[in-house]
Amino acid sequence: MNNTFLKEIESSGKQLLLFLGGQLLRRKNKLQLSVKEIKKILVFRLDQRVGNGMMLLPLLRAIRQSLPDVQLHLLLHQPVLDIYQKFSVGIIDQYWPYQQDKLLLNPILFFSWLKALRQQKYDLIISSHNPDNFSISQVLLGWWCRPKILMGFSWGESKTYYDLAVESSSAKHYADSQLDLWRFFDPAAELVWGGLRVSPEETQKVAVKYALNISKPSILLWLGATGKKVLPPNLITFLLAEISKNKGLEILLALGPDDQEILPDLPPDLQKKVMIWKHPLSETLAFFAGQKAFISGDTGPAHLVAALGLPMLTIFVSSKKQQYGYHDGSLRFAVSYDGSAQKLEKIAESIKILTQAITHEINK
Repeated sequence: MNNTFLKEIESSGKQLLLFLGGQLLRRKNKLQLSVKEIKKILVFRLDQRVGNGMMLLPLLRAIRQSLPDVQLHLLLHQPVLDIYQKFSVGIIDQYWPYQQDKLLLNPILFFSWLKALRQQKYDLIISSHNPDNFSISQVLLGWWCRPKILMGFSWGESKTYYDLAVESSSAKHYADSQLDLWRFFDPAAELVWGGLRVSPEETQKVAVKYALNISKPSILLWLGATGKKVLPPNLITFLLAEISKNKGLEILLALGPDDQEILPDLPPDLQKKVMIWKHPLSETLAFFAGQKAFISGDTGPAHLVAALGLPMLTIFVSSKKQQYGYHDGSLRFAVSYDGSAQKLEKIAESIKILTQAITHEINK
């Protein structure tokens, strides 16, 4: 059986599922809704990736800025939702943890969860997904909740299934495209980084728990990444040399347990200095919050750092800088790397600006 035939069967199955779902779940009468009539909103995403969940923060902040009194609910996969619960203050009114494995293995619990969602009677549900993609499961859950308006991105046939299908593009930053969903109601909504707050006590607690040296200001160089996004060893050596030019800053090296396979590629003396960070996401955020800056490849932890509003440099090797890079030329830098002297010069210049800004802040 060839792949083309299998894809046709899969496509037909999806179309049938959407047709049946529309007949059984979708609100039949389309409603109009002005921004002043919106009293309760649900923003949701079923994707489990940390970065995609964190890049919703500018959208959520913009909604709260536009409608200070709105009831704003957030449905995300754990443990990403836990980050919002612990470290976002005054943005979200109610959280809906989506624990897929737990819910699917317990039909009674799953139905109870679905029933509670439907009883919320949302005015607006915002389905978050990639601007150049379409999620059947997101549409079905949106239909089930029966909001006055279900909105998502306009892509392919999605405008057939959403009450409001918003145009956006993968040519802009991912978080900016998510913000386009709200710009339908508030065109002046601005993209603002940061928004999460970790207390000094929480940072201190994690530092003590894991014996981290916080006596000296430090920059964290995160070595972990996947596939072709991994920073090459010679670039890591170059980064260390450039950061070391500022004698007042400690350099910490770390990566996650899934990234340990890159360790043998590093010089033996560097391997000994790398922390294998395998702790909960909330403690990871507190660890990051204790740093003066963060340098990494294109990786999920970089989106946590952006949510904290920390100075950062993200280096893109075979990945999409425009969509996932943070760059303002002062405290956030994103550089594509191809091994050329020109790119190394840009990286060195970015590090110099970052370290000078940090030193200035410390000496105030």
